[in-house]
Amino acid sequence: MDKEPLHKQNNEEIEQTLALPSGVAISVRVVRQDDASALQRVHSRCSKRTIYLRFFGSLEELPDRKAKSFASTDGSNHLGLVALDPDDPDEIIGIVRFDRESDSEKAEYAALVEDRWQDQGVGTALTRILIDEARAKGIRFFFALVKGDNKLMLNVLRHLNLPEQEHQDKEPAVKRIEVELPS
Repeated sequence: MDKEPLHKQNNEEIEQTLALPSGVAISVRVVRQDDASALQRVHSRCSKRTIYLRFFGSLEELPDRKAKSFASTDGSNHLGLVALDPDDPDEIIGIVRFDRESDSEKAEYAALVEDRWQDQGVGTALTRILIDEARAKGIRFFFALVKGDNKLMLNVLRHLNLPEQEHQDKEPAVKRIEVELPS
């Protein structure tokens, strides 16, 4: 895999192609403002359980405001990467993003992968690229709020083999997982 950053200094967009363990090739790029409707569509293709685990409750549709927020990036403090459907490159099949805490080396990490693409390495592959991007921007730690029964998300984080700490959140069923990013 080419290690060239996805978000160049001059904001020129770069796209990478990743080979999943199954041999399927997917394109990855930085999320764009005009992806808001594609993010709403991927949300609509996710099961109620996937939405519940990601948003900690039901969310029938992704509101315009949230979709636009998820599609926003500044390339430094807020960055999102999307994986595109190999059969329809206008459709997003997964997104990972980080949002840096103010004046900090920590950033919140979040991910959503469409059900039919889960457990195929999409989330892990996207997260590895996001980690490279985050480290280049001075971020040393990711934290994620995860429902305790969200085994897929916990596995994505644990397959990275990074130093990890787990804390109980204020909400009993939610864990705060913090991982140290490699140098």
